[in-house]
Amino acid sequence: MDYLHEILDILFIEHNQPTVLAQIVNVDGSSYRKEGAWMLLEEDGSKIGVISGGCLENDLKYRASELFSTGRVEIVRYDLSSEDDLGWGVGAGCNGVVSVLLRDIDDGFRHSLISLKEQLNKMEPVLYIQSLIHFEQYAFSTKTNYFFGHFPFEIPKVFIEKLHTTPLLSHYAELKSFKNEPFFLQIIWPKPNLYIIGAGEDVRPFAHLASNTGYSVHILDWREAYCTRNYYPFAQSLRIGEPDYLLKGIPLSNLDSVVIMTHDFQRDRKVLEHLKELQLFYIGILGSKKRTERLMGGKIPDWLHSPVGLKIGAEGPKEISISIMAELIQSRRRKL
Repeated sequence: MDYLHEILDILFIEHNQPTVLAQIVNVDGSSYRKEGAWMLLEEDGSKIGVISGGCLENDLKYRASELFSTGRVEIVRYDLSSEDDLGWGVGAGCNGVVSVLLRDIDDGFRHSLISLKEQLNKMEPVLYIQSLIHFEQYAFSTKTNYFFGHFPFEIPKVFIEKLHTTPLLSHYAELKSFKNEPFFLQIIWPKPNLYIIGAGEDVRPFAHLASNTGYSVHILDWREAYCTRNYYPFAQSLRIGEPDYLLKGIPLSNLDSVVIMTHDFQRDRKVLEHLKELQLFYIGILGSKKRTERLMGGKIPDWLHSPVGLKIGAEGPKEISISIMAELIQSRRRKL
């Protein structure tokens, strides 16, 4: 969802340039990106996001040029399974059929996207509903039934249920039928917060990777010389002080993740003492299993990932960063 949030950030600021939004609404077979991928195409030729591995972008750019400032919406279907040299399958190797919704972003839809960002800033997931026959019919709805968009009838309960039954931060985007009409549904999650406890040299590649993978990164450390913008220019926040004390002042939620990387036994113990009372999305700690058992006074609880990261035989800060990031992604992408 990293591109999606970047797209919303662009549209949230003053933005008068004609813009087209491309969204994958269906995939039959395999493809580089799945349902729910977003890409923004602007009149000056710039773009944010990717829809494919490069095989569709040029055609989408051409089609977008015909939509700018028209208010039009259309669906383009790409057959990547063709073996014909003239087909979309040339060099793609995807063997799938991809349907892309292209929409010129008019004032009404732009206003809805701004409202969407405002809800996400409140850490509220939002269900996006789009008719694939009557393109002017779209809606955004929250768990508290706050509704905005342009929809001529009450949102079906079977749609709203997806907001309440989909596991936290899991990817959900699919076609659903209602009264013989196809609708595209997608749950849009707030940008997840990742609180990294510790700001040592080995934290830097992990924090950078997490930021590039769609997290709002927050660094907590007691050492002012380590916790600086020079090392973490991309961080959402830098907090200096004792980590356990700092955590007490943060309203952590079940969408938040914490990774402990202090290399300090006593500080880790204090942090874990505070975190064990909370229900967070992910908590991981750097260090061996034996070290964590000592920290916990026995068996490692199920809520704590230790040793943090997937077991890929990682060596050194950069590889360890990849293993931790892989486990975070795995936690978010688990099957429904």
